Amino acid sequence: MTHILILGTGARECMIIKKLLNDSEFNVKITCIGPNKNPYINKHTKLYISDLNTLNIKNLINIIGKPDYAIIGPENCLKLGISDLLESINIPCIGPLKLYSQIETSKIFARRFIDEIGYAKYSPNYLIIKSGNKIMNFLKNSTIQNLVIKKDGLYGGKGVLVQGIDFNSIDEIEDEFKNIDENILIEEKLEGEEFSLMSISDGNGNIAHFPPIKDYKRLNDGDIGPNTGSMGCIIDKNNTLPFLNETDVTLGETINTKVINELNKLGEKNNCKIGYRGVLYGSYIKTKEGKIYIIEFNSRFGDPEGIIALNLLESNFFNICNKMINGSLINNLEFHKKAMIGIYMVPKTYPNKSYDKHDIYISDNLNTSQLIYGNVEEQDNHLYSLSSRSLFYFIDGEDLGICYNKIYNEIKNIVGNFHFRTDIGRKYINKQNLMN
Repeated sequence: MTHILILGTGARECMIIKKLLNDSEFNVKITCIGPNKNPYINKHTKLYISDLNTLNIKNLINIIGKPDYAIIGPENCLKLGISDLLESINIPCIGPLKLYSQIETSKIFARRFIDEIGYAKYSPNYLIIKSGNKIMNFLKNSTIQNLVIKKDGLYGGKGVLVQGIDFNSIDEIEDEFKNIDENILIEEKLEGEEFSLMSISDGNGNIAHFPPIKDYKRLNDGDIGPNTGSMGCIIDKNNTLPFLNETDVTLGETINTKVINELNKLGEKNNCKIGYRGVLYGSYIKTKEGKIYIIEFNSRFGDPEGIIALNLLESNFFNICNKMINGSLINNLEFHKKAMIGIYMVPKTYPNKSYDKHDIYISDNLNTSQLIYGNVEEQDNHLYSLSSRSLFYFIDGEDLGICYNKIYNEIKNIVGNFHFRTDIGRKYINKQNLMN
C-alpha cells in the first residue's frame, strides 16, 4: 500500500485526496497535515492538526513513519522550503524546490526570469521600486498610466491593487505603502479576459498540460470589490473557453513548457538534484487586441481551478502522481469534454478575517459529491464555517448555460452566513438560455 503525505487541509487538498482515493480504489494510505479539521479529510485520512508555517518535518516523520512521497498544496510551504527538507531525507515531493518556487513567491523574480529567457514580449510594461526608496514619490511620478501595484511576496491573492478598481488616485493608497519595507512591482494595467493554464512536470523534463480555466478573483458580481483567493471558476465544453482559440491555448502551453525547462537549467547551475517536479500554473490575459500576456505564475494547483481540473481529468490521477515521482510522466492526459462551473461560498466578512463560527445547513436534496469542504469544521455531526473560503460547489453540463441554471438552483440547498457571487459564467451565456 502506497503511503502519501499531503500538506494542507483546504478545499484544494480535499479534492486531491478525494481523487487519489477514488483512482487508487482506496488502496492507499494518506496522512494529512494542516491547520483545520476538514471533515472529509478527517474521515478519510490520518489527520494531524498543525500550523504549517512552524511545522517540524523531521519530528513529523518520526511520528507518522516515512511516506513514499508527499504532495504540497499551499504555496507558503513551498516558500518555506518544505520540499527541500523532504527531498533531503529521501522523501520525493510533488511540489517544486524553493529555488524553483520563486517563480510564484517573488513576483519580481518572475518578471526578471521571463525577461532572461527571452519572453519579455509577454510581460506588460513594468518597473521595480526597491525597498527603502520613497515609494509614494515613484508612484506619483510614474510614466505608466493605469497602474497595477504588486507586493513582491505571497499574500493569498490579496497583494495586488488595480487602479480604477481598488483605487483611483495614488493618494488613496498612501497609508498602504508609505511605511512598507518591501520591493514593489508596478505594472501597466491590461484590459482583457484572464485565464489560467496548469501544467505538471516530473522533475525529469516530462510535461503535461491541463485545459484552460477562468477564475473570478473579485469578491462581488461584475468583477468589483477586493481581490480574493478566488470566488469561483468556469470551463466551457470541449476543454476551452469562449474567448480563446486553439492558438491561444497552444501559446499558453508553450510558455509554461519554456518556463519549466529554463527553471530546470537554473536548477542544474545550482546543483539541484531534481528538476521542477509539481504544478506550474500560468495566469494569462488575452487583450482586446488578441495578444496574450503573462500575469503571474504559481507553483501549485490553483484553488479552485485545481478542483475543476481534477474533476475534468479522466486519466488516473494516482498513476499520474506515481509517474511524476518516478520521472516517467506521459504528456497525453485525457479529460471529459463537459462544461463546468464552480462557486465558492465564503463568510460574509471575507476577505477580512473573522473568528466567529457559523452554522451550515445542507438540504438532503443537494448532491454532496459535488461539494468540497474548505475552511470548515464539524462538531457533533454539525458543520460550521470558519474564517476563510468555506465550501466549493461545482456542477457539469453540456454547456455553460445548463451549468449556470443548475448550479444557482442547487446552491440554494446550502444555508449559512455566506456570501457568493451570482454571476459566475453568466457573461458567456446567451440571455435566452438563462433561467428566469
